[in-house]
Amino acid sequence: MHSGIGPASELNKFNIPIIHDVPAIGQGLKDHFLAPLLLSRNPETNDRSTFFKNEAAMAEAINQWEDDGTGPWSKYGCELTIGWFKSDTITSSAEFKALPKSRQEFMSRESIPHYEIVAGFPIHLLFPAVFLMNVQSVGEVRLQSSNPDDPLLFDPKILSHPFDQRAVIDMYGHLLEISKHPSFAKDTLATVLGPKSESDEDILQFWKESVSSSWHIMVGDDDAAVDSGFRIMGLEGPRVADMSVVPVLTNNHTQATAYVTGATCADVLIREYGLEQ
Repeated sequence: MHSGIGPASELNKFNIPIIHDVPAIGQGLKDHFLAPLLLSRNPETNDRSTFFKNEAAMAEAINQWEDDGTGPWSKYGCELTIGWFKSDTITSSAEFKALPKSRQEFMSRESIPHYEIVAGFPIHLLFPAVFLMNVQSVGEVRLQSSNPDDPLLFDPKILSHPFDQRAVIDMYGHLLEISKHPSFAKDTLATVLGPKSESDEDILQFWKESVSSSWHIMVGDDDAAVDSGFRIMGLEGPRVADMSVVPVLTNNHTQATAYVTGATCADVLIREYGLEQ
């Protein structure tokens, strides 16, 4: 937009010369929102705490990790439990049935998850957490001045769509259900961070107070800004190959999608310019 490529109405606000009017640029911001559940656990059930309090043990372990990728750091550095889930409760809700038929059909496919649960990642106060897939709330990115050094204005409009509100209540209820299973709950000492109760109202309020980005942001509108050759529509030179050209928020960790997008653009350029040799 600072280069004069974007919505004319936005560029005119800051007297930026319009090179090309592309209304889709900056529209369609989506992300996988998450909310945490932080539990205090019995330290006698593992030696994680002992390890992180022992400088000598950590130093010795890093040597082993750098040598062959094994040892304590291969476990404690990122001891993750991840699962993707579907929910009959979500798909039977009025909010789901109010979505366009094409989106209902997509989310009903066997391979399409509705949410993700991550536990064990060492970023305290954020994990364990539950991530919403198939986000329906759509935000935008705007300028706040003509100075490219000024930060952009991001408005993700989190939980602005009724489906998202219904979905986060139901999937967080599943997370609470898992946390109360006897095989897990026997080692839980207290809830450090969570909703006041398991009521829909308290769960939704907790989401509003603690929701976070999962850093899976993409900005892609239904009206494409690029063609199949990754060219900005109507322009010959510039190519764009990042998450702003992906039309849907994929149900995964979007780093993989970003890599595939870049690699696909590279293939296009290799063919177009005869770079196979």
